Amino acid sequence: MLPAVIVLAIAPAFLILALGIVARAVAAQRVTAPIVQYAPERGATVLRDALLVDADRRAASASLIDLAVKRKVRLLAGSKREPIDVEMAPNVALTSDEVALLEALFGPEHTPGRVRRFSTDRRALTGRLRTLVQHTEHALARDGLVAPSRTTWPGMTLTILAYLGMLVEVLFIVFALVDGDWPALIATVIALAATIATILVTPSSWRRFLPPARPKREHLEGLRQYLVLAEADRLRMLQPPSGADLRTTDAATAPSDPEAADAPDAPTPLARFHLHERLLPYAVLFGLEREWIAKLRLEHVTLDPTDLDTLADAVDVTADIADALDAAGGALELSAAVGDLVDAGGSALDGISGIFEVFSS
Repeated sequence: MLPAVIVLAIAPAFLILALGIVARAVAAQRVTAPIVQYAPERGATVLRDALLVDADRRAASASLIDLAVKRKVRLLAGSKREPIDVEMAPNVALTSDEVALLEALFGPEHTPGRVRRFSTDRRALTGRLRTLVQHTEHALARDGLVAPSRTTWPGMTLTILAYLGMLVEVLFIVFALVDGDWPALIATVIALAATIATILVTPSSWRRFLPPARPKREHLEGLRQYLVLAEADRLRMLQPPSGADLRTTDAATAPSDPEAADAPDAPTPLARFHLHERLLPYAVLFGLEREWIAKLRLEHVTLDPTDLDTLADAVDVTADIADALDAAGGALELSAAVGDLVDAGGSALDGISGIFEVFSS
């Protein structure tokens, strides 16, 4: 029976596994950044960029953190039952994408100063967030950045072949047990494991990025490299370009030495903090939130007291978020508050707790 197992089970199982690995590599559509980037592109939004880097699972979390970083909302510690509340800041202008995100998470009526809680209807919340991601994907398609429809046939074909292979392998296992053919049984179990791996490895579908999206994706890859370099404490070797959008104040940038005015421009600690704070939502997208928030905390502590006085409470947003999330009680409670989020393809999302977890650990 062993030759039959090799021909009808082992060989097909490893063939479709290899094809599944190839499909996964193709679906990734990896790009290489020619240079390191220090800020998002002008006009970019976290929600759209999340889809451009296939970070659908973190899109809602990163976008909400982006609103907090921009001081458009405040994250507050709630009760044990409702661990996180969101308060709208007064006198802020929201874009259409930001309004759509807030309505998906909390419903309509975003009155300044009103404290909102995540919807308790998990099914409705799931549907609204899926619709939000789908609308964003359709907007990217209208802009010619992604194909109108997702690529599904490779995943569907390989999944069907895998399930057919599992039927054959189960039959071989039964026959091997009846005959007491242990070599055939072991070979069939190996084939079954490869078939199951195919189902796990093969993406069910993926969005196809078009050529106009490549520069944007390369920029985002350069931004990811910057985050990785900063996390590895190698930023001292890099000089941020003059084009980086560094927020400064007169107190932060005024040279104490007249000769310093002729020196090459270099980012002040305050300007660097602003830049890094602005990148926190992107650290969420790339899964570097734990390291990045630790870096922000360190930079916040080392800021000059005059800088803190100049900024008043604006520079404390990171600490405020951390305090609120510490009081919330951790990732499990936050997951329950937000519910099970889904991406455009219907997959379960990490949820808002992916970023919040770093503050409560």
